Amino acid sequence: MENTSQYIRYQVHKRSVGVAIVFCLLFGMLGLHRFYLGKESSGAAMLILSITLIGLPVAWVWSIIDLFMIGSMVHKHNTRLADKLEEFYDDPPRYSRRQRYRNY
Repeated sequence: MENTSQYIRYQVHKRSVGVAIVFCLLFGMLGLHRFYLGKESSGAAMLILSITLIGLPVAWVWSIIDLFMIGSMVHKHNTRLADKLEEFYDDPPRYSRRQRYRNY
């Protein structure tokens, strides 16, 4: 029962590469993709930079760089989530490692 609830919690809270890419393409300069991935401080920095006229080019370049790093950022978020859930539940999950890290 605990393993099933752990798997369900992981499935509910994991992040998708596709959604993160869409957020980065549409709202990249505002840092929405970073808020989606739980990086609130850097998302707030991007938001503040995009509001200022001088910081706008910096936020644009930052979002282009993030577009190429989205896959690893999502993987890190999902790995941290799985590790937190394993710490919360004492016994290891019954599903395979590949199922745990799937992004879609």
